[in-house]
Amino acid sequence: MNFKEIETKKLARTYEFTLTKVDLDQEVETKLEIARASFQMKGFRKGRTPLKLMKKMFGNSTKGEVVQDLVDGSIREHLEKSGHKPASRPSVDLKSGNIQENVDLVFSFKYEILPEIPKFDYDEIVLDRYNIKVEQTAISTALNELAKSASTFHAKSKNSQAQLGDQVVMDFKGFIDGKIFDGGSADDYPVVLGSNSFIPGFEEQLVGCKVGKEIEVKVKFPKEYNAKHLAEKDASFACKIKSINKAKPAVVNDELAMKFSAKNLSELKNSIKDRLTNEYTSFSKSLLKKDLMDVLEKNVKFELPQSLVDAEISQIAASKPGSRDNQPEQKKVTNQKEKKVSTDQTKLAKRRVTLGLFFAEEGKRNGIEVSEKEYKDAVMEEVSKYPGKEQDFLKFLDDNPSAKEQISAPIFEEKVFDFMIGLIKPKEKDISLDQFKKKFDKSIGNSKL
Repeated sequence: MNFKEIETKKLARTYEFTLTKVDLDQEVETKLEIARASFQMKGFRKGRTPLKLMKKMFGNSTKGEVVQDLVDGSIREHLEKSGHKPASRPSVDLKSGNIQENVDLVFSFKYEILPEIPKFDYDEIVLDRYNIKVEQTAISTALNELAKSASTFHAKSKNSQAQLGDQVVMDFKGFIDGKIFDGGSADDYPVVLGSNSFIPGFEEQLVGCKVGKEIEVKVKFPKEYNAKHLAEKDASFACKIKSINKAKPAVVNDELAMKFSAKNLSELKNSIKDRLTNEYTSFSKSLLKKDLMDVLEKNVKFELPQSLVDAEISQIAASKPGSRDNQPEQKKVTNQKEKKVSTDQTKLAKRRVTLGLFFAEEGKRNGIEVSEKEYKDAVMEEVSKYPGKEQDFLKFLDDNPSAKEQISAPIFEEKVFDFMIGLIKPKEKDISLDQFKKKFDKSIGNSKL
């Protein structure tokens, strides 16, 4: 089938192709003949139903199937011959003709091709990799936090007021619209003030309370509350304070270490140091990766498929938290904010598309792939997040190729990044955590995205 080129504009391609009524009739007849061989109708022997009757009964539905098959096959053949790689799913529209009529059908076929990705010279790139020192103060801070988490509580004097950090034991009943609601009551319930374990705003209202006092606490359940029937509801709680206890942190010694599965304090300190080292290494890698991305975004230039940019903008917009404020006095401000957001979203989308295409090409050029073992290990890690539903998750992966891609993509990106860094060979620099934080904050602050 011949494709007639209608328009070429940058990466966009538009073609026309025709399915003739002669070809359609032949294909429909062939398909009905095949079906007739195993078809049996009352009054006729198997395989002897007249073709004319078959056409009358199944002609329209068969023609629809034939048109779809011919269109798909023609597009596949065209892409193979042209060598074009569409950036996204091509669009096909019926330009003239009607499938239900015995006429030629003319289709319009549009797509954007993937751009040529230029090779990049890494020799001129200068990047720093920061080795963040694990200081004794950080280890001490972590030990103190562990000691605090292992605190014991001792009763304060009867007339003492509750302060942040104190444990308050209380009975409470929750009311919405004057009625007690399910799950909103408890007796002898302990809460540490400042732990943020209750509804936002609840614990703060208990500061200053005394034993034996009855207090009414008024709160509003958050929009994202896990019990949907309570989300955004106003509630009041009748609280009776039964005891107020002061926290006494555990002593930092071998006994504390054993509570956290260490043989002694020395082993616990080493464990903390290892954990902090891993965290700092991850911090450093994040900044190194961002610095590389910034360099690539600035220096790698090629035409971007608008369809990919638009799809990325939609994804960014869909993930944007919050909702539009419809108050009249806010409309002007809202519109200004949305205009800025839209500009920022476009910049971010272009950055993501640019880097995504570049990473994909660099990986392909250098034979970088996600191994079967790497993929399976990642799947097992994901599966562990769905206890009891492992088989459902695995079936979901089998039925959804895009879900498989979502698992493989981060692994692939990380391998390409490591490959690039290996070529660049960043300068190693020792740095304190505070110094690193300043550099990280400056890097983020200077980012336009």
